[in-house]
Amino acid sequence: MTDGTNLNVRAVRERLDQDEAAALAASAGGRWGYSAGDSVGAWTLYDDHWNIATLTTYRHNGYDYATRMPAFRDPHYVDADANGAHIARHDPGRALADVAALRAVLTIWEREDAGRHRDAESEARAWLMDEVVAALAGQGDR
Repeated sequence: MTDGTNLNVRAVRERLDQDEAAALAASAGGRWGYSAGDSVGAWTLYDDHWNIATLTTYRHNGYDYATRMPAFRDPHYVDADANGAHIARHDPGRALADVAALRAVLTIWEREDAGRHRDAESEARAWLMDEVVAALAGQGDR
């Protein structure tokens, strides 16, 4: 294991800890849902007990938003339906499942690294795991 790989593993573990804490704090790590509104209205993000957020947007429907609101000059304005569906899909429950899966990848990597032999097959596996960990570390905060 190189110093660079150690730093990558540490960076990934720190980010996973942060993701886990954020997911647990958000609706106790539960599942979210989404319901669409209509026209000028609200689109609602919710969990089992609470309304989490309201997403609002304006539909064109004959009103000239492009001249009154510069943000609407692009015909591909913010789509509350797409945003709400995406946010609900990446709810705290999914984030926690992703954290568990990525921690399992790191555990596999550590097991492979600890049992590294100097034959070609184990070196190839170790190289692949190093690349996976480097890729995970490169994701960073977005």
